[in-house]
Amino acid sequence: MYRLGLEAGGWAVDVAHDGESGLSQALADPPALILLDLLLPRMDGFEVLRRLRSNASTQDIPVLVVSNASGLGGREEEARKMGIVDWMVKANTTPATLASRVGRILAAD
Repeated sequence: MYRLGLEAGGWAVDVAHDGESGLSQALADPPALILLDLLLPRMDGFEVLRRLRSNASTQDIPVLVVSNASGLGGREEEARKMGIVDWMVKANTTPATLASRVGRILAAD
């Protein structure tokens, strides 16, 4: 659903279905922006974010959290301290809203 909306906006989108794959993709071919869910199999989003920030080739990539991890009490602040550009609740985010936010982030970068 989000992928189609972003592609319709003209962006190329690569998808990873777990944290390890996403991290590997980002390290192999650093993208302009990473949309990160925190609730991922094989490696959670916080570990992905820690590893992205500790690698010179990915440390400055903007990361937008899009997750239903609202029950993680206090973790949003932790993610913000790790340098995310924003936190969006997936259940409240339409493809158009996400595309608009992505456009603003990339225009500012």
